[in-house]
Amino acid sequence: MKKIQFSIKNCLVLLVAAGLLTTSCKKYLSPEPLSTFDPSVAFGSMVNAKASLMGAYLSLAGDYGYGIRASVYYPYDTDEILGGGAGRDQSRHQIAHYLLAAGNADIVNSFNQFYVGIERANQCIYYIPRMPEYNGGGTADKAELRRMLGEALVLRAQYYYEIVRNWGDVPAQWFPSAITPNLFIDRTDRDTIYGRILGDLAEAKGLMPWRTAAAADERFTKGAAMALRAKVALARGGYSLRMNGNMERRPDYLDYYKIARDECAELMSNRSQHTLLPSYVSIWKDYIDAHKATDAAGEIIMQAAMANGTASDSKLGIQNGTRINGVGGALGQVLPTFFYQFDSTDVRRDITCVPFEIIQDVYGKGRASNGIYDGKFRRDWVTNPSFYFSSGVTTGTVPVTLTGASNSSLQNMQINWPLIRFADVLLMYAEAVNEINGAPDADAIAAWREVSLRGHGGNAALLPAVPGDKEGFFKLLVRERLLEFGGEGIRKYDLIRWNMLGKALSETKSNLAALAAGTAMTAPTYMAAPPAYTLTGALPQYMYYYTYRRVAGDSAVQASRLWAHSFYKPTPSPVPKDSTVAGFPTFTNSNRVNWTKTANLTTSFVDYLGAGFVTGKSELFPIPTATLDANPALQNKNNPGY
Repeated sequence: MKKIQFSIKNCLVLLVAAGLLTTSCKKYLSPEPLSTFDPSVAFGSMVNAKASLMGAYLSLAGDYGYGIRASVYYPYDTDEILGGGAGRDQSRHQIAHYLLAAGNADIVNSFNQFYVGIERANQCIYYIPRMPEYNGGGTADKAELRRMLGEALVLRAQYYYEIVRNWGDVPAQWFPSAITPNLFIDRTDRDTIYGRILGDLAEAKGLMPWRTAAAADERFTKGAAMALRAKVALARGGYSLRMNGNMERRPDYLDYYKIARDECAELMSNRSQHTLLPSYVSIWKDYIDAHKATDAAGEIIMQAAMANGTASDSKLGIQNGTRINGVGGALGQVLPTFFYQFDSTDVRRDITCVPFEIIQDVYGKGRASNGIYDGKFRRDWVTNPSFYFSSGVTTGTVPVTLTGASNSSLQNMQINWPLIRFADVLLMYAEAVNEINGAPDADAIAAWREVSLRGHGGNAALLPAVPGDKEGFFKLLVRERLLEFGGEGIRKYDLIRWNMLGKALSETKSNLAALAAGTAMTAPTYMAAPPAYTLTGALPQYMYYYTYRRVAGDSAVQASRLWAHSFYKPTPSPVPKDSTVAGFPTFTNSNRVNWTKTANLTTSFVDYLGAGFVTGKSELFPIPTATLDANPALQNKNNPGY
């Protein structure tokens, strides 16, 4: 896979294969310590200490980490994606549609896995500074141990951030279980947890090197500590569901917006370390899906590395992403209302939203608007190695021969999960400045503009007008974050910290019903409006598509030639044909999909999107039943409404 020094991916494979670490889900805070390693062995040498640190990284990966649960199951339903698929009968449906019960197995295993990560990070944080080499070793060893301590602090912060944003006030343990007198810990106020990890991240950034001073691998560097600190600060400064059942933010919230502003400003002043890639598609096609450890610009600041073919792999690109020859794309249906938030010139639309599938290597077969896939994790873009599912059929306009896996049961493709990109730093900065100053300044506008400009292919004439007032600029940012981060597991938590999740779900359901009825949609009240031509109701009832064959290495060109007419105007009559394809047959119903003229828009989305959402309850998951049963200090102390 990746031939790099001390690669997280390679180390995780070795650790799992050797049985040195376990990911079994023990009940958290049970009397038995989570780790059975003797510290004198685990931290008795540089090699073993590095292995212990890799164990702390391990909880990021796999089915119950960011391999599928925390990345695809937990962040939806939103105004971008219907999570889990239509239905209410499966555990993932219940999570997505806010019908969750405390006994759901898809939350308890992840809850436990993140606490296992905290335990392993606690061991590193406690024991690494006590190693003789930490103060008495050579220069290289001392620098490496300080970096490792910084990484452990970042890992613990990431795990607590993930737990708190999903479960709220939770037990917080800051030392290894073996030296903790009482493991039956009561719930800790989230503000206390946020305060501790904000301090940890400030310490970590002083211990870690910039990315260009380290090997090109998947380990965290200084920028990760800074970007995560900004993200945590905005969560602390935002709204959250309190134990009294109210969505509240604390009076001192601006102090945390200032932390976010300052961390982002420092990152923005170090563009040799982190900046935007020039091309939006390149993030996904050339780096994430191409299995490259790092990108040239350092845009991907933090990522959860996945290990090859082990329990620490991911199902990204299989359970979500595009569908090829009947495989993939089962989860994460893009809402057509989200599709129409993009204007026709926004290059991010065709990366994020894929309204086609590939059958027998034809790129592709059109899909109705209730069958749009999320497209950033694409099986047909995955390379090094490739897992393209090829049928071997070579008849058609352009015969092709593509190699790769042909097993429809394939579940893992080692695709990493991006945790923070530099685009997030720019938009967090713009949001923080706007909130602190009461209006956007030139720097905040420039930060937003940089993101939107790339989204429009560098054409400044295509950018929307910039409001000069606080509310107008904030609504512009609410929409820009939707367009930039669709399908990246960010939107739900943004809407929660803004106290907008219930409103967003309600207005989206209304617009889905309008789209199904062929009537005009209404501009959302909580963010800047999309282009007026998407709200008229004069959208195509049918979409006609060509059946070009896929040419290896030319997928973007072929995809751009799939559709015969515009998504933003009524279906033309007659439908135009592509004169460059000799002998192309007359369009028939076999080359047509019911785009908006389909009752499935109602049954697929309106009936299920946010079906069980209740303000003052659904913003948090319940504490898992197994955890409540195992810890007497937590009994009868579940989250509001559960």
